[in-house]
Amino acid sequence: MPGRPTSSRGRIGALVLATAFLALPAPVALAADSPSGDHAAAWPVVWRAYLLSGGSRVSDVVGDVGCGQGYCDVSSGPSGNLNSVFFASDGTTAFFRIRLLGDPRKASAGGFQSTTYMLQIAVNGTARVAVSLDGKNPQRDFVYVANADGTAHTEVYATPFNNAGGEFSAGARGLPDGSGQYFLDWQVPLSRITQRSGGAITGSTPVQLFFGTSQSANLAVLNKDFMIGNGVNFDGGSTVTLMLPPPVPPAVAPPGATPPPPGPASAPDPTGEPWLPDTSVAAAPKPVALGLAIMLVASGFLLLTRTRRRT
Repeated sequence: MPGRPTSSRGRIGALVLATAFLALPAPVALAADSPSGDHAAAWPVVWRAYLLSGGSRVSDVVGDVGCGQGYCDVSSGPSGNLNSVFFASDGTTAFFRIRLLGDPRKASAGGFQSTTYMLQIAVNGTARVAVSLDGKNPQRDFVYVANADGTAHTEVYATPFNNAGGEFSAGARGLPDGSGQYFLDWQVPLSRITQRSGGAITGSTPVQLFFGTSQSANLAVLNKDFMIGNGVNFDGGSTVTLMLPPPVPPAVAPPGATPPPPGPASAPDPTGEPWLPDTSVAAAPKPVALGLAIMLVASGFLLLTRTRRRT
């Protein structure tokens, strides 16, 4: 049996090995709250409103279904003219948001009220997956991705929906929308959508979205409130991609060229889909401006301290 390491190199190697063994139980700890080992991402500060195919907003009728204080009623603000549904992406995670008349949160019932908050995603008008938050279980709610008929699903995040214990399960939340109503947000990795759709949907696949609420036992069936109309209809929705295209950098004129005339003060989004600030979440400082300032300060310091070699 080998003895204790005597050299400093041997002691460092033993310490590294022991640290590796201590790290092994981490996936077991994650399993209770992130069943598939996923890590919830930071919530976006800007959301994209999902629009109808003609470019008009989705503003569901307020009070068209009954459920307690309206926690299953897809809404559009006190005046009925606000966007009801939204989405966003950071390139690896897709985020979804639905506006509700009442508060969807209920800590004593697993985190949320007894309703499924659902998004069905279609390709060429045919549903491929449901990406949703199931709040029907009175003890344990979860975010999931299900196949089109609801016969198979993957749990992504589950109660508790926070990162307090390092479980990375903060994949769902409810919060006031600023108008007296509420937002319900949930997220999933784009890879989970691709996996459950059998490869039919990637981040760049043109898709149609349909949001709503459900109290069905089937995890892919919408049967309570619909974002528009009285049933699921993908024909009315716009076609989008879940992984948003990167912004186009401004054109730089070559030296000596005549600059183009100034454009309008606020050019419209060429897709016609508004980007809306999330007023319920404090906006983070812009990292680009901060990084530029640091670079300028560092460059100035180098110029001041650089010594020139005399000939």
